[in-house]
Amino acid sequence: MNEELDARLDTIGEALRRRAAELSGSGQERDIALLMEGLATTMEAVRSLGTTVGRIDGLPGLGSDGI
Repeated sequence: MNEELDARLDTIGEALRRRAAELSGSGQERDIALLMEGLATTMEAVRSLGTTVGRIDGLPGLGSDGI
């Protein structure tokens, strides 16, 4: 996972969490807020997995991101 995608996931996740917090107070919007919070959590998990896989995979090259 490249740094640009990692930064985008962070930015979008933070925005979703902020918006979910704004919506959580109103009754009908609570379901949407919960979905947004779940999506933000999933995005955080994907980012974390990408980082972990990058460490396991090692440096780009044979058998990795390279040839």
